[in-house]
Amino acid sequence: MSENNEPVKADQIEQLDESTEAVQFSVVIDDTDTADDTVATDEHPADSADVDTDADADAQTDTKAAATGSDDAAHTPHARSARTVAHADTATRASSHIDKELRHRRHVTLKAYPSFAFNNVILSNRKTGRDVLDNISMDCYNGRTYAIMVDPDDAEQRAGFMAVASGMVFPTGGRVMLKSTDLASFDPAEARAHRLGVVPQRYAIRDDLDAIDNLVYTMDASGRNFLQPKPDIARDLLDQTDFGDGSELATENYEALVHTPAGKLREIDRRRLAIARAICCEAGILLLDEPTGGLDADDAATILDLLNSLAHPNRQTADTGRCVIIVTDNDEVADACDEAFTLYE
Repeated sequence: MSENNEPVKADQIEQLDESTEAVQFSVVIDDTDTADDTVATDEHPADSADVDTDADADAQTDTKAAATGSDDAAHTPHARSARTVAHADTATRASSHIDKELRHRRHVTLKAYPSFAFNNVILSNRKTGRDVLDNISMDCYNGRTYAIMVDPDDAEQRAGFMAVASGMVFPTGGRVMLKSTDLASFDPAEARAHRLGVVPQRYAIRDDLDAIDNLVYTMDASGRNFLQPKPDIARDLLDQTDFGDGSELATENYEALVHTPAGKLREIDRRRLAIARAICCEAGILLLDEPTGGLDADDAATILDLLNSLAHPNRQTADTGRCVIIVTDNDEVADACDEAFTLYE
């Protein structure tokens, strides 16, 4: 209560919490049209006046609160209610000011974190002193395919990139980022079982298990909970990757195909199964090492079409897409991707 025994009002509060005053809104403004930049000076003096009036009112409120408020009053129900109203008013004023700024900007771009990024990554070979990865920077976003071009004569560079990108090896310098978080801060099982799906050239699947069991085995190992029975999810993933498409066995008896040991499958179905295994735990980033290697031209094109379809959003299936990164030394693979980064000169 104040000195005159009246309830404390909203305009008698001394100071608002910093959390409500420091409302942040990050945008990138394209100031190509300089005439649009005079938002609060020449073209829109009324807007500027509104802002100044709000600032003066706030200053007067603070002065009055300092002169009349007391510590006891701040803890009364009326004071708490008034503080809540004042917080809402501050947030509303900040939102209104942002809206005014944006309405007068012709080109506004909201900037998101990359799904996957290398920030000045260096990987050094301690024995030879060589920088296998020399200050690599790149940004990869959801909904696109990226080719990482490696030197065909440099196996160490290919292996080094795959090791660092998958979190198996930490870089000597720089950081590998999954959105706004350093890959090194994730638990390895969490990163590779859920956020990052990896398809290496070898050991991508277990040859002794059939297609269904390969996927169920991976889901079991992830430790995650699934809303549907795992065999049902496995069948959906096999359908999504066109497993068995065009094979004689699939045409005659699909059940026989999905229960055939992976070691006896056609090579293209082994690749499809490896891709399905990489995304079975809902990985948003798919990292593949030469997924078309050893395939003929038609099968290679089929796998690339599949990877592009997995990357790009699909409105019909409500699939939001993925970030697909392909490590390759094949120019044709790079041409099939949306973007390409080269690691060598």
